[in-house]
Amino acid sequence: GRQDWGAIDEKIAAAELVVHAASDLRTSASLEPYRLLDSNLMSTATLLEASRRHGLKRFVLISSCAVYGEDMRTGEDSLCCPITINGISKHLNEKLVAEFCTANRIEYQILRVFNTYGGRDRFSIFSKLKNALVRGTPFTLNNEGRMQRDFIHVSDVAAVVLSLAMGTTRHRHLNIGTGVATKVSKLVAMVAGQFPGLVIQPGVAQEAEYSRADTSRLGELWSGRFIGVEDYIRGTFADEVAAARSAQALESCGQGR
Repeated sequence: GRQDWGAIDEKIAAAELVVHAASDLRTSASLEPYRLLDSNLMSTATLLEASRRHGLKRFVLISSCAVYGEDMRTGEDSLCCPITINGISKHLNEKLVAEFCTANRIEYQILRVFNTYGGRDRFSIFSKLKNALVRGTPFTLNNEGRMQRDFIHVSDVAAVVLSLAMGTTRHRHLNIGTGVATKVSKLVAMVAGQFPGLVIQPGVAQEAEYSRADTSRLGELWSGRFIGVEDYIRGTFADEVAAARSAQALESCGQGR
């Protein structure tokens, strides 16, 4: 974790592979720019320099589909045109890793992950929907939900990354996604069908209209079945909302005594 930077040399000295997945999505560029850059750029530089000191054999960077920006072309050889701070920092990290590892003869791979959800997620649309349902607050649906996204469960991402780590590096850049785009309005409608009490309010935010992984390369290496958003909503999502509501009700009862 980030709290272990003091022991980074000891940890990397005992490793053959580093998977760098740390990313700060909470710090605001307008409020704490230094902290944001330190979290999202200097962490990569720190790991790279430690990797060189200890002769690391392989470095894997978890990047993001945000590097493609609004371009609907997501083939790994497509020109990257990021438009957000997150996308720009991810793209710069990719450049740092590629140049550093090439110069220092470290095998590297850059994995561009699409819209992750599940697990301890605090950032995805599912997390926001869950918070709205548990707290009884409105969910803000931007742009009438016209956006389409390639949603991939975090456990599927972990399975793909682990599988790739066990094999040889066939591609320097690789998309990690399902190859299927789901319209946000459809996703929200599925949740509302499961939970009729969901209150939806309109919102407007600058977001790319369409994002779907070109999985041509991934298909050469991975044949596993991905968790579908519909199954997730009916199963794990519904169970977690119910559990959170029960816990909240019990806490309220305890406070009322």
